[in-house]
Amino acid sequence: MRLIWGTIFLLIGLIAAVGGWWVFVSVPETRILTVAAGRQGSDSHVLMKEVSEVLIRHSKTLRLNIVESRSSSDSISQINRGEIDLATIQSNTPAYTSINVVADLFTDYFLLISQDYRTAAEQGRNFDQISGIRKKRIAIPESGTEANLSFWSVVDHYKVPPEGFSSVATPRQKGVEQFLAGNVDAIFLVSSLRDPELLSFIGEAGLRGIPIKFIAINQAEAMTLKRPYLKSVRIVKGAFDGHVPLPKEDVATPSLNRLLVTAADTDEELIHELVRVIFENRLDLLIRMALSSSIQDPRQEGVATLPLHPGAARFFDRDKPSFLQENAEPMALIVTLIAMIISAMLALRRSLQARAKNQGDRYNDQLLRIAERARANADPEELQEMKDELVALLERAVRALDTDKITEEGFQSFAFIWGSTKDTVNERLRRARAEYI
Repeated sequence: MRLIWGTIFLLIGLIAAVGGWWVFVSVPETRILTVAAGRQGSDSHVLMKEVSEVLIRHSKTLRLNIVESRSSSDSISQINRGEIDLATIQSNTPAYTSINVVADLFTDYFLLISQDYRTAAEQGRNFDQISGIRKKRIAIPESGTEANLSFWSVVDHYKVPPEGFSSVATPRQKGVEQFLAGNVDAIFLVSSLRDPELLSFIGEAGLRGIPIKFIAINQAEAMTLKRPYLKSVRIVKGAFDGHVPLPKEDVATPSLNRLLVTAADTDEELIHELVRVIFENRLDLLIRMALSSSIQDPRQEGVATLPLHPGAARFFDRDKPSFLQENAEPMALIVTLIAMIISAMLALRRSLQARAKNQGDRYNDQLLRIAERARANADPEELQEMKDELVALLERAVRALDTDKITEEGFQSFAFIWGSTKDTVNERLRRARAEYI
């Protein structure tokens, strides 16, 4: 027995030691997710770089590998092929339901920027609305990108004939260079207002003394009727410069949301960890990049038509009350009603049982009266009538038992007394007949 108990204690000690090592000593496995985050230097690329740095500081299990991507559509294709794990895409990007959204990162604005010509000789080159791009040379995003499609959606809405102006599809940096060199009259961008490349462009224009202005796309709200993935927003006065306000007044324009997406089957725990670190360390991110303040649950404004990834949903719903908590009052009412019904049923059952007991007592009283009459009677005919009464009373008791008008216990008591009464009547009848003979 000492050997057996010694073995048991040794096994317990080994299990405790392994458990302690696992909790306090073992290093959790670190997983790496690859994120296609747009062009090098773009707002989405810089933001995801900052998220990656925050993960290094605040997560033991997750790291990000940030790579460039040409377009949102290419990124979706890469996710479907398993080449990357996550991507930042615009909300108008076609995607299958195998793609899930993780977070709404920020808003991309449609920006049509032109030079603000001041001299009388150049006044004719100024324009203040979309229709004014006729006979103008416009630098637009590269063909095949979502930003390029966004430009043509604006042109289509305003019914500006493509042959009425000259468009130059080019990478953003080259378009900016052509604008600053005066080779184009305007440039169209799709960007957040805190995009480092956009701020650098505006700063460079200021250094060169090139006045610029933002052209209002003032039918933005109407565009959302045909393209529900768009939102109508305003670039507020002084958003880029408050000394000489830029823009000079609020400017209406359409916008898209930049989303962080992943495959539906991406590890739920990893996505939960990513979202947890982003939202629980928002201050750390804000210090690094102000644009991170825009990151939110994509369900808040209905910006995403894609399903929310379960890992992200688990974090966003962490404070959501359970079904019982959310429906506490109606559930309490239901429980109260059920208790009242059960109480009423029990009261009814007790009433029926009392009634059945009383009925059994009445049958027993009749038996006792018959027994009493039999003991005081010596007439054979009357005693025979009592015997017939006993048979009739037994039949009534059996029917009462079948219809639950008396209880099983009551019937057993009746049967015992009935047998005794029957014996009494039979004995008196036998003696009466003997005396009569």
